[in-house]
Amino acid sequence: MFAAAAVLGAFSMRPSVARAEIILHDADGWRFMTTGRVEAHYELIQGDGDPHSASRLIGGQIQDSSQDAQNKLFDSRIRSGFVGSQIGFGVTNKMTETLEAKAFVSIWLNGIDSSKGVPPQTKGVDAREAWGALAGSFGTFAFGRAFSIFGSASGEVNAYAYEYAVGNPCLAEASTIACGSVGAGPIYAGYNAQLRYITPRFAGFEVQLSLEDPSSLPDYQITPTPRVEGEVSYRLHFLSDGKFVLKGQTLAQQLAKVSGMTTEGTTAWGFMGAARLETGGLRVGGGAWEGKGMGTDTPFQQDDQGKPLAHDQPGGTDANGQPLLGDELRMFRGYFGNLGYEYRPSGTGAVVGGGAVFVQETISDAATPATSLIKQNVEGHLVITQRIHSVVLSAEAMYWKSEWWRGESQVLKFIGAGSTFVW
Repeated sequence: MFAAAAVLGAFSMRPSVARAEIILHDADGWRFMTTGRVEAHYELIQGDGDPHSASRLIGGQIQDSSQDAQNKLFDSRIRSGFVGSQIGFGVTNKMTETLEAKAFVSIWLNGIDSSKGVPPQTKGVDAREAWGALAGSFGTFAFGRAFSIFGSASGEVNAYAYEYAVGNPCLAEASTIACGSVGAGPIYAGYNAQLRYITPRFAGFEVQLSLEDPSSLPDYQITPTPRVEGEVSYRLHFLSDGKFVLKGQTLAQQLAKVSGMTTEGTTAWGFMGAARLETGGLRVGGGAWEGKGMGTDTPFQQDDQGKPLAHDQPGGTDANGQPLLGDELRMFRGYFGNLGYEYRPSGTGAVVGGGAVFVQETISDAATPATSLIKQNVEGHLVITQRIHSVVLSAEAMYWKSEWWRGESQVLKFIGAGSTFVW
């Protein structure tokens, strides 16, 4: 379900991972390559089961079924990591000295485990990326299914820790790619059909703009215009391998619903800022974001159609005793950061970091005691890696705490170790 952040590169909009693409053909202006990874991780989950409450809980649950009579969870799994097992194929065609066409398709295995034998046994496979691009002195025009802009800046910081690890498993019992620290600061951009233009980089600056297939919500089915996402970035290179990157990203989409004989419209929006510094083996990055109609994990989040996280539901009465109609977009904000260092002669690295996401109640939320909305997720983590040529070994630990507006809470501890082969 989740993957590291991505930008348009020579072959893909995927994570910038430590891999060497395998060139299968390179002649007559055509180049064909493959890249991919296979991984498996042991993970132990210990802590509280999902809260038991008379209120309807919204957000923040990992849907466990292994808790004991005291609602304590002790769960041991072999699962996919944050990026997951995948294989991709890319092709470029050098049309002239200044014009090149390129395309990339990648296939992802959603999970490697058997979900503890719970049917169905079939493994989900997702054609996660399928895009083409035309690049030249004018910049780059990309089209197809690719990683979105908004949220990718937090994904790049998240990848410092979870490129080769698991973190929060998203769902304790399901067979799925994991979440890393997404949901407690970083937000996952997701893969969407889009048309994107990227300017040439000038004096360190670059601008990206995309029109994307719009998202809807349970009570906002009318989406009159495409989703618009944009980014302004600045990149500075220094010393032999030093790099400083500063990014600002935004998202906006119109939503509407039919109410009686009228159509009521609103706009979902988000802003994110992030910075990264890399020099030698040091990597440090962090940022913050705020948005309306977003979610803790993804924009327009609706884990459950009956209780979407992006907007509230009808309930309660206002100061005049009139019923509240709900459907107000909720406000969200998040913070994230990672600090890592890799001793390159031995390939040994370590990353520490953390983050938090906060959800604001709407008037309808506050007036409905039978509904308990997620209030905040806070986490801290440590990941240690050891590179051995094309194999990366990892060990990790994470502390995660969720709180709801009606007082429920959940504390979870994740520890694990795994191995990833990358090509």
